[in-house]
Amino acid sequence: MEYTAQNLEYAVSVFYNGEQQDRAKAHAWLTAAQRLPEAWNFVWELLQPSKGTEIQFYAATTLHTKILRCWNEVPPESYPQLKEKLLQAVIGYSKGPKIVTNRLCISLAAFILQQGSSDLAEILRPLSTPENTSLLLEVLTVIPEEYNSMTMGTYLRSKNRAALNEASCMVLDDMLRYLQSVYNDYSCEPPSEETVQSWTNAATCAASWLSLGEEDALDCATTLPERAPLCRALHTAVHVLCTWNEAVSDSALEACEACLSAVRAAGTAGSAHRFAAAARALLADLAALAAPLFAKNDSPNSLNEELLSAVITCCVSVSECHARELVQAAEEEEPGVRTLLQLLLAAQAAPGHYPLHETRSNLVFRLWYTLQNEISHTSDRTRKMNPLWQEVFTQLLMTLVKKSEMPPESALSRVDQELLRCYRQDIADIVMYCFIVLGEASWALVEGAYACADTAARREAALHVFLALADAAPHAHAPPALAALLQHALRLAAAARDPDTLTTALDCLGAYATWLSSLESAEGAALGRECMRAAGAALQRCPAPAALALRKLCVDCAAPAAALVADIVGVALAADGDAWTRRQLLSAAGAALAACEVSHAAPLLRDLARRLAVDLTAQASEGGKCGAAECVSLMSALSPQPELALQLFRELLPALHLLPSNPQLTQPMFQILKQTIGAVMDTIEPIVEDVAKLIVAGFETQPCPVALDVIKLFTVLVGGVWGGAAGVLRLAVMTTMRALAPAAAETPPAPSGPSPPVCAAPELAKELFAVLTALTKKMAHIMDWIEDLLPDLIDLALSSMRAWEARAAAAACGWLAALAAHRARALRPRAPAAAHAALACIGGATPRNQMEPLAELLLALNRAQWAGEGGAKAAGGSEAGDLGAWLRGALAQAGFPSTHATDAHKQKFIQAILREKSSKRRLLESVQEFSLACRGLIGTEYARQSIASKQMIA
Repeated sequence: MEYTAQNLEYAVSVFYNGEQQDRAKAHAWLTAAQRLPEAWNFVWELLQPSKGTEIQFYAATTLHTKILRCWNEVPPESYPQLKEKLLQAVIGYSKGPKIVTNRLCISLAAFILQQGSSDLAEILRPLSTPENTSLLLEVLTVIPEEYNSMTMGTYLRSKNRAALNEASCMVLDDMLRYLQSVYNDYSCEPPSEETVQSWTNAATCAASWLSLGEEDALDCATTLPERAPLCRALHTAVHVLCTWNEAVSDSALEACEACLSAVRAAGTAGSAHRFAAAARALLADLAALAAPLFAKNDSPNSLNEELLSAVITCCVSVSECHARELVQAAEEEEPGVRTLLQLLLAAQAAPGHYPLHETRSNLVFRLWYTLQNEISHTSDRTRKMNPLWQEVFTQLLMTLVKKSEMPPESALSRVDQELLRCYRQDIADIVMYCFIVLGEASWALVEGAYACADTAARREAALHVFLALADAAPHAHAPPALAALLQHALRLAAAARDPDTLTTALDCLGAYATWLSSLESAEGAALGRECMRAAGAALQRCPAPAALALRKLCVDCAAPAAALVADIVGVALAADGDAWTRRQLLSAAGAALAACEVSHAAPLLRDLARRLAVDLTAQASEGGKCGAAECVSLMSALSPQPELALQLFRELLPALHLLPSNPQLTQPMFQILKQTIGAVMDTIEPIVEDVAKLIVAGFETQPCPVALDVIKLFTVLVGGVWGGAAGVLRLAVMTTMRALAPAAAETPPAPSGPSPPVCAAPELAKELFAVLTALTKKMAHIMDWIEDLLPDLIDLALSSMRAWEARAAAAACGWLAALAAHRARALRPRAPAAAHAALACIGGATPRNQMEPLAELLLALNRAQWAGEGGAKAAGGSEAGDLGAWLRGALAQAGFPSTHATDAHKQKFIQAILREKSSKRRLLESVQEFSLACRGLIGTEYARQSIASKQMIA
């Protein structure tokens, strides 16, 4: 379809109103139209006032895209004409539609930046009239935003930065002038809607310029003291609006949020933290602004919740930036800063339940880490922590206990439940910051809160905070409050019926298992047994948390687990719940059995093994999910006792032989074998032939990634001691190759040329080459076992290199590099093909994100010792410059690897590769540069930025 204005209008209509399939086609066609040089002409026709809003917006978006992406299409002599058209369009749409006006203002900003922001004042002069003030402010607002997001070269960015820095002071002075009306007398009547809108626009523009170049903010044009008058004007605007509005909403709320955002930017921009006195003054001003607002609105379901959130966000951001000054000023008892600290604590303790009655207490979380970190550094320097912080963090910890309280489940929607879950996790993180300041006193405070709790929800909240302190429990030491809290959790686990309370109590038992294991006293062992009994007794009421707690306790507390092993195995045998719970119980049983004497554990294990064998047999014949995963859990838990692991394997063996007949069960079977090999290790000899038969049967049915992982473990473990290992490895490699080879062979050629090979099983290919790499590096002689397979394997690796599955391609390169380093003579016949394939990939056959493994391969080929045994050259070999001959031979072909690569590019690349035998980083830079040349990108701004970023990182 021809790109005419009429067709474009039709396509826009289809995009907004057509069917899904037609909309996708219209989008692709419209996007292609934006890349045409003719787009510079049709945008103006589509921007006529008579056109629909959707068409006008498409035209404005196209104009912005052309200025950003196709600036080189505009000759310099056309810049004045384009500027005039842009200004006319912006002024013409001053009354809207707003979406089109905004896009045109952004286009004008992009035009200004493409010219290095030179003559900024002159370009914007036509907008400097009273009737165009709002347009001027909008263009000024989007210039820094466009600068922050726009891709540009280093020279253009520095030029823009210098020009915008120079203009920044004037712009901020102008914004302060626009805000001077905040000091008018509003005692009799509120500011007009027009005045409020002007404050919003000025504040938004000021925030934008204060955020200019956030990644390079040290060269900010103004200092914090110079921004103080602007901050005072913004504070005054918020104060005026809050005075005249009982419920701050609509335009007044928008203005307050804009002003507070600008204060936040002013208080944190540039090197604001260097100005201590100005920072303290700003913190005090924020406290003075926030105090009356909090006093008036600090209630559940406040009408001004959004305003309070904006105030808190501003206070937190500025406090984080000036944490050191806040800490020092608070310790010096400056009243304004002390007030701000109390306001932040009050915000954390916002009345009501989050997120039902308030949504602001979560905004303060991020401050406490910064504050605690600064306090710790200060106390390290002074060797003594100021008592003030004990008071503050005690208050904070008590607040966190209170805010952890869960509202009734019926009052929460699904979204609210997820918000509350994240909120309580944040509380758990903050609790640890409290511990850093308060130390072991934390448990006493939480125990006191638990003792004072008069409802189940409040007791659960105290236990939730107790749970958060588990990682801080002191090794081999039992503070009385900690032991008391664990006893509370024990009693609730035994008696509670409320699901939330019971779950948290059980989580506490499991979380303190490691601490219990560190107590070497008889009391500690007795407490561990009590916890295990409580978890077991709760299985009927709360299966999943109880099973998890029992597993953690059994894994960590060996002696109590051994004492209760019969009961724990009985619980695991009787389990009939969901699969996850069964796995936890089997892990618990396995840990308990591993803690016992083998003679005592063997009969108990036999009962478990028989039950699992029945489940495995049923899974093999009827399907389902119960069986293999449970075996894995038990086998993994038995790894400390290899004799028991061997016993379990023998009991399961008849059932295991049934699994390879079902392709869906080969992977679960290999998971069991992997755990078995890991558990028995040095005692695998008695079962080595049985394991080998299962491996062979599984590979013949269906190779899978975990099967290759098993082969690696098996070969490394028995390759040097069992003669059958070579045959098992050969069969595994052959069947995996057969599974991978058809995908490459059946790939149809694309109409315009050969398409990249498709890897139907990229994870399998990745694992195959990862295993071969590990074996080549660890036991290079193993490659002799599969010597006759190596040519086909290497061809498969070369095909995988050209595939667009990045991980498979990287693994293939890694194996070829390992061969070159450790078994060069095996790779030598196919080494020229490997070099040729690497060049093709670098030249564009694969994406540019795959260059690193290719560089590693080239480095290995360059380092390889291609001489044969005894120092003689391999047949047909040359001197040490083999790679050079292969590269020159491949690159001598015209148009290879790309028509964009010139002879000069090729020669430079060859010299750089052959010269580098030590630094992978330097070789990677040469590969990336040659890849850019082959793709026709060398000399572009994209290439300059890519190379510059690499050099900067290096």
